[in-house]
Amino acid sequence: MPENEASIDLWRNTIQLFHKSSRFTGPFKALNFKYVVESPMLTRANGVDKRPDVIASSESGWFVLDLTTQLNSKGPKMEEYRAVDPSYLGQYDLHAQTSEPDLIISRLQPVNDGDYCQIIVKDTLQVLKSQFLNNIALKSKLEECNGLAINKLPDISIDLVPELKSQDIRLGLTNIVLQLFAPGCKGKTLMEIVDEGLGVLHDKVSVLEKHRLRDKVKDQLSLLIEEYLSGYIVFDGQVYKATEKFSDHPRIKEFIGIKLKEWSSQGQTTLSEYPHFHHHE
Repeated sequence: MPENEASIDLWRNTIQLFHKSSRFTGPFKALNFKYVVESPMLTRANGVDKRPDVIASSESGWFVLDLTTQLNSKGPKMEEYRAVDPSYLGQYDLHAQTSEPDLIISRLQPVNDGDYCQIIVKDTLQVLKSQFLNNIALKSKLEECNGLAINKLPDISIDLVPELKSQDIRLGLTNIVLQLFAPGCKGKTLMEIVDEGLGVLHDKVSVLEKHRLRDKVKDQLSLLIEEYLSGYIVFDGQVYKATEKFSDHPRIKEFIGIKLKEWSSQGQTTLSEYPHFHHHE
């Protein structure tokens, strides 16, 4: 599985556990956990800045959740999260706590991470080493959902996450770019594109990380316009939109599809790798 698909599957399947659909209530949702993504938390003793993938809190307690597709152990990193100061939870409108957080690692396959709870979210939910959770309600609810067929649940909307690399961002943007050519589309602002890509995470990601993602998306859209679809998409200072050069003719649509595929799969990752590229503000 390509890295982009693996990362997005990991995030979709994990975040699904915080949400509710017509026939499923995620274990974190059932316990009323609210969460934020990539938000700064300082450590108690020395004020070191830590940015866990997910911080979640409810009346029953709180936890730090690390999502990874890497096969190396996350044990040392997780131990650092144990020291984050819960007094910062209030600034994210999360339930106040005084204790240390529970620590959970979410993966698509088991890896030996040491003495930490793992949730494996590939096709069915596997809960491993739940004995290391201090929150009894959380431990019980996760064990109750063990074996859940995640691949049978409705899709959840996430195409971009802050940690994605340039090529992965392009893959995540492809369907959004195609919408610019839809009948009646008057264009999308940069932040509309970012929020649409983040989907259910759009109001969970910290301001700083969203701005960083915005800059990366802008970079890749500029690359698309200059090197691949010049004359077919423009940025008019407010929105990205299709030009009058576009028509619904099958050959034009085929051409755009080919150029989008080239853009999303090419190896270059930054504008600086194109010596003749002129960045248009």
